[in-house]
Amino acid sequence: MQYHPQDISAVPYRILILDTELDMGGKEKLLYQFMERVDRSRFEIVVCCLKRGGYYKKPIEGLGIRVYDGLLRHRYDALAFRTLAKILRTEKIDMIETFAHPNTVLLSFMARQRGMVRRVVVSHHAVGSDMHKTHVFPGYTLPFLRRMDAHLAVAEAQRRYLVDVEKLPASRVHLIYNGVDAVTYHPASDAERSAARTLLGIADAGLVFMAVGSLKPLKAFDVLIRAATPVLRADARARLVLVGDGPDRAALATLAGDQGVGAQVVFAGLRNDVDIVLRAADVFVLSSRTEALPTVVLEAMASGLPVVATRVGGTPELVEPDQSALLVPPNDEPALGAALQRLASSAEMRRALGARGRAIVEARFRLERMCEARESFFERIMN
Repeated sequence: MQYHPQDISAVPYRILILDTELDMGGKEKLLYQFMERVDRSRFEIVVCCLKRGGYYKKPIEGLGIRVYDGLLRHRYDALAFRTLAKILRTEKIDMIETFAHPNTVLLSFMARQRGMVRRVVVSHHAVGSDMHKTHVFPGYTLPFLRRMDAHLAVAEAQRRYLVDVEKLPASRVHLIYNGVDAVTYHPASDAERSAARTLLGIADAGLVFMAVGSLKPLKAFDVLIRAATPVLRADARARLVLVGDGPDRAALATLAGDQGVGAQVVFAGLRNDVDIVLRAADVFVLSSRTEALPTVVLEAMASGLPVVATRVGGTPELVEPDQSALLVPPNDEPALGAALQRLASSAEMRRALGARGRAIVEARFRLERMCEARESFFERIMN
């Protein structure tokens, strides 16, 4: 099947978002927010998931966007491409935006090589755990990735990684920072703060530290619990709230108990109301061992929270050290503990860092700015 290009000035362009599944996560949330706001006079969106549609399937369908899923019946399903080709033909797709999963990369490459679409863009939301030694992509996918039309990075550190370590063509790797809804995420009023704490069952808490993410090794919540232990022991009303779920939950609960702070470490579980639960916090903490660009840091900044974060990936690009956030090396328990103690002991510092973080979001990282940048980029690629 050959693609028959329309006049390059003809709009709307038809874009297929191709992913494995759309479960709850930072990347998926940003995609959904973009679909909510996309200019439909310029772009029509169709979504295709190789596995199940996941958490976001119904919300996306609620926007009037078609979602195809279940294309891949097993890992080596050769018929998946036939199904994808039928969707591309039926929907008259101009461009595929996909991600760096091997199956979506291979299928997108085949569609491009056979002339079924005009362009393929690969968006990246991960980075190697050691920027100079390890690779985030399986080696067999690199020849295909290097021949795609364009790549989108979410941070300058990630862009450099893609070019310097993965050897993607520099001229095809572009940068668009993530954005955050600065209306939904806002500094909490006293009433909102009280309601959020009641919702989490910590209405009687004193100072609240909060972290959000999957409970898995890369997030280093074990380091966080040990680092926070002295602060928690010093104040029986202080709490560390971990929002998320994952394979490390039982081990982390055991660790908190062994540290003697089990009653002060709150496991809030997986939630879809992060904007609300952030209002319960006094300090936001990112303890990750690796990140590309943690959108949750932007959400915390937009919420007016001071941030303590590890100096990984694109995180330093979001903040002003000692002005909106305290940055520490990854896996450095003493440094993380000292930063938590600094903020615990100074309400004035917490207010100052939180206010500056909110101002940075307003100036540089609003969701509208990200959406406009993506639309402009897609138009340039199509033309």
